[in-house]
Amino acid sequence: MAGNMGQHDGIVKLFVTNLPDGCTPWELRKCMEVFGDIVGSYVAKKRDKNGCRFGFVSFKGVRDRAELLKSLGGTKMGNFKLKINVARFAAENSGGHVNLPEMKNKDKGVGQQAPGGAFNLRDSRSYREAVGASKSAAGSSSDHGGCREEVTKFKEKSIVVPDRTGAFNDLVGMALVGRTVDLETLVDFDKLLRIAKFSVANLQYLGGLSLLISFHDADSAKLFMGAKDVWGPWFSRLDYWSGQSLSFERVAWLKLCGIPLHLLDPDVLGLVGESFGRLLHIPKLSEVDLDLSTVRVGVLVGFSGRIKEGVSLKWKDRIYRIWVEEDSDVWVPDCLDRDDESVSDGAPSPVGSPAGDMIGSGTGETEERQSSEFGVFCRL
Repeated sequence: MAGNMGQHDGIVKLFVTNLPDGCTPWELRKCMEVFGDIVGSYVAKKRDKNGCRFGFVSFKGVRDRAELLKSLGGTKMGNFKLKINVARFAAENSGGHVNLPEMKNKDKGVGQQAPGGAFNLRDSRSYREAVGASKSAAGSSSDHGGCREEVTKFKEKSIVVPDRTGAFNDLVGMALVGRTVDLETLVDFDKLLRIAKFSVANLQYLGGLSLLISFHDADSAKLFMGAKDVWGPWFSRLDYWSGQSLSFERVAWLKLCGIPLHLLDPDVLGLVGESFGRLLHIPKLSEVDLDLSTVRVGVLVGFSGRIKEGVSLKWKDRIYRIWVEEDSDVWVPDCLDRDDESVSDGAPSPVGSPAGDMIGSGTGETEERQSSEFGVFCRL
């Protein structure tokens, strides 16, 4: 819809609240940069009218604001679930040109500006409305006007890494780092390579939707990079490996327990999954499935903490309490452990892949795969 579309080179500014105490603009930026190109981040020293720490993040080149907010749903910093909305009345969100004001060291907050990006510190929604009439909260209370905060404080270890450290330097110029467009492409990436007749030396999983693709020599890497008409539909981003820092993301498989049978619908499963992260996989359920007590969905998240919490489903005049717990099993995509024979025969992904039988998340270019049943046990 036109109302949700942003200019390709425009800036969209988001209001982010329920930040943990001590959060810096750099930490806020690192938490959210997996979702797009960030050109500025800012954390206020005061709290909003609910007593929560808050800040702002500006994304560049957002095509669909609604889709961006959908992807950011369920984002956490540690155990703090962030509340994110488009900042009202921000100059960036009006589509106009924004001039970067001179950065001064004032008590209103701290900001971070990315090279070449514009970030507006002054915003009628961004500060006055957000803070409201409340006073700045002091101390580290476990509850600030409805904001859930961590009560237990852990001392974080700090380790100094030698400057000379440079792992995988021998792959510089001979390897690419790619982020696939969806889970289906990731799972079947070995098949796609075979169909396109590209030979690689190695495939290694980096977490989330990302792969490290190593070639036998630099010329082969250049040849692949130059074939954008081939790999363009596969990757949302593809770069040469040069020792750069990569954003953290991972695929979380969530076990949903206690959903009433009459609400066991893909749309409902999607709503639950999207409350924790970007939805990657919803299973197809049918009348022949033997176990409907536990359903598994896959989401993409940008935090390391394991998910384990209750969720309330509101339907008409009733509320149903369900339990969501992340599977602790280590998952890797099938493209890494599929034997050559199964690939050459065009066989479907082996049973045991959580990405089997996906709906609404594939490109339509890879073959349909068999669904897999896990029969996992959910502890309530």
